[in-house]
Amino acid sequence: MKKIDKTRILILKGISQHLRGVPLKKINDYYNNYFKKNNLSEKDISFVTYFTNIAIRHRGQIETIIRHYIKKNLPKNILEIKAGLMLGVAQIFFSEIPSYALVDSTVNLFQGKIKKWRSLANAVLRKINTEKNSLEKIKNNLMLSIPGWLYTDWKNQYGEKNVKKLLEVFQNEPGLDLRVKNKIDHWVSVLGGIKLGHNTVRVFNKGNVESYKGYKEGSWWVQDIAAQLPVTIMGNIKRKNILDLCSAPGGKTLQMLSQGAYVKAIEASKERSDMLLKNINRINLSKKFKVEVIDLMYLESKEKYDIVLLDAPCSGTGTFRKNPDVVWIKNKNDVIKNAKNQKKLLIKALSFVKKKGFLIYSNCSLQHEEGENLIKDLVNKNIIQLDIINEKEISGYPKEIINKGLIRTLPYMYNGGMDGFFIARIKKII
Repeated sequence: MKKIDKTRILILKGISQHLRGVPLKKINDYYNNYFKKNNLSEKDISFVTYFTNIAIRHRGQIETIIRHYIKKNLPKNILEIKAGLMLGVAQIFFSEIPSYALVDSTVNLFQGKIKKWRSLANAVLRKINTEKNSLEKIKNNLMLSIPGWLYTDWKNQYGEKNVKKLLEVFQNEPGLDLRVKNKIDHWVSVLGGIKLGHNTVRVFNKGNVESYKGYKEGSWWVQDIAAQLPVTIMGNIKRKNILDLCSAPGGKTLQMLSQGAYVKAIEASKERSDMLLKNINRINLSKKFKVEVIDLMYLESKEKYDIVLLDAPCSGTGTFRKNPDVVWIKNKNDVIKNAKNQKKLLIKALSFVKKKGFLIYSNCSLQHEEGENLIKDLVNKNIIQLDIINEKEISGYPKEIINKGLIRTLPYMYNGGMDGFFIARIKKII
């Protein structure tokens, strides 16, 4: 079997896993293990990564094109059929490979349990390739790039014009933000990126982040510019005692430690806490740090903290630029379930706040149920009191991220984009 066929078989497996609801991060972990074991070339690695991401990022348009030619539902228990067709369509519209070659190479994937679908795949892909120009309208229809329920939610929350901006930014691969410990201008030059704020380099390199200069030395860590805001609005935190809840993978933890805070981190997952510790040790900021592996709802502590940070588990829809799968593997029920859990976590987190201390509540969801609506409900029930965030505290960020004393970042904001975040600073009602 030719090497190029191995890469397409790998993509077929990856897209099939995505259709089964497996997160893209886990698919990439599987890929990385395969790359190492089989010593794939950089060219082949780029090919696998590119077409997997393209197929998922443009899944809505690709599925619509397929349905245009296949009216009957494909078997739900053999998702490799749909995955193969998605890969074929992705190559037709997003590849410079000669059309005859890409159709043949995709059809050749239809072996084993999907062999009997080979003739259908051949006919459909050749028809799509022939009528490619007439299908450009579907390919360019941004409304199709996310599920209908999500489009409706965002339209109701942000308005049609802003949803269009969200969908436009979704079409492109984002840069990667690296928060540096010091010498920002040096690292901008070394990494070949652009400077954001006072401490962040945005890079557009492809490949494994662990191969970037400065990684092994602990000179920087990965942290989106929006994800830095929860710590930014804490103000001067030098020598402050902070409780960091749901802390892994640790970008905000590192940010707090680098600014001189004493941090105790709480993480329910042993695996994620190990990841957190690995990051803390790599950056060499472990002196003022402790971690405890426990579910927040079972945490008991006599000690109260100056600041409590709750970066709550959420639907993650604000990260769709980097995680294009999130719009497909989450649904409305997940959002409602998250909101109920977040409310419990927030109330529990308040119990650890000192008198005259405050709590930062944040998450990377664009859904109001997990942000604005949740906070409004708790304020109305006199459970919490907002500590208003003002423009002076977010120097360098667009003023539009502040809404009624809360922060709401949207992915089309800032220089080239940022994650979607919701942030509230909360006083404890005593």
